[in-house]
Amino acid sequence: MIGSRCFSVVIAFMALHLDLSSVWAEACPPKPVVEEGGTHRCYADGRRGHVHLWTPKEFEPKSAVTVIYVHGHNLHDDGCANAHYLDCAWDAHGLASQFAKSGLNALFVAVEGPVRAGRDVKWTSLGVLLRSVRRRGGIVPPTPVVAVAHSAGIYTVMRFLGDSRLRHVVSLDALYLRSPKVLAKWYRGSKRRRLTLVGAESRYARTSALGRKLSCASKTDVFGPYSNARCVVAVDPDIGHMDLIRDGRVLPGVLARINTASR
Repeated sequence: MIGSRCFSVVIAFMALHLDLSSVWAEACPPKPVVEEGGTHRCYADGRRGHVHLWTPKEFEPKSAVTVIYVHGHNLHDDGCANAHYLDCAWDAHGLASQFAKSGLNALFVAVEGPVRAGRDVKWTSLGVLLRSVRRRGGIVPPTPVVAVAHSAGIYTVMRFLGDSRLRHVVSLDALYLRSPKVLAKWYRGSKRRRLTLVGAESRYARTSALGRKLSCASKTDVFGPYSNARCVVAVDPDIGHMDLIRDGRVLPGVLARINTASR
């Protein structure tokens, strides 16, 4: 009787394991799959979480850049409450589609960040992340690097500012705490650095203030197109904080301005 129960438990565990493996593979494909005309794959990096990689069909490494995207807090509002919330956000926010619409020749890297206040940043070094992509992802990240932070994603991006490979920072309603002062210092540190500041209902006032402080080119349409100025600011207090990502137009418009001038 005991043996029969044990056997049943083992079978149930194996079935559950297979089901979970199938779900994991679908949400974070360990082998390249075609998505939005490009190639998507994903891998796990221990406690740092899952890393999603996407390249367009016409990807050309020699002229490409690496774009790192970091999400913000409150992903549970989009139904993303599981351990690897980035897998859910990848689909909920249509990230592959938005990357594709940008028309940018880039290796797009989406990483996990804190989803609520008080949680530690998972990626504290750009160098560690790029090595992870090369070793575990099987692709050499092109340089220069562009970092895109939505909301609290800025806490991760600020950890990357000391790396000379980072040439362009995009802030999507992300100016919290000390970040305006930190970004201003980083931007002024080299004329080769570029900055794109987008403000919506949450951070439009602080975004406008930083844009004035840095004498950025100003525009009112957050959907683009964006100028090729070294620093650009666009604000619209009527756009929702999460709508910047959910809408599907702001991110492609911002990414489209990232070109060879980022080098």
